[in-house]
Amino acid sequence: MAWIWMLSVAGAVLLWAVSLGRILSSPTPYSLPPSPRFLPPLGDRRSRNVLLVLAHPDDESMFFTPTILFLKSKGHSIHVLCMSLGNADGLGDTRKEELYDACATLKIPAEQVSVLDHQKLQVI
Repeated sequence: MAWIWMLSVAGAVLLWAVSLGRILSSPTPYSLPPSPRFLPPLGDRRSRNVLLVLAHPDDESMFFTPTILFLKSKGHSIHVLCMSLGNADGLGDTRKEELYDACATLKIPAEQVSVLDHQKLQVI
């Protein structure tokens, strides 16, 4: 019975090695989209509207600050939609104000920030 496990592990290691070899030998990175429409080439300086959807306040600071700063540096307009107040501990209003303060620090105008407070989005 142990040989079945060893065969499974050997197959997984072989699959991993082949995948890694394909990634490293590829002329273009897999992380880049195949279409240049995702982000325009450097010669195309048109400003785009970008919607950032967050689960709750503080995600913009904890996870998306580098993305926001990069897009802002390229001249794009960032809009933020936060799906909840993050009111698990009764601090929803405080967290909402912190979201607006963080967006102001990131130079995102308050009129481009929206926070939803829908009962069906609340975790019980």
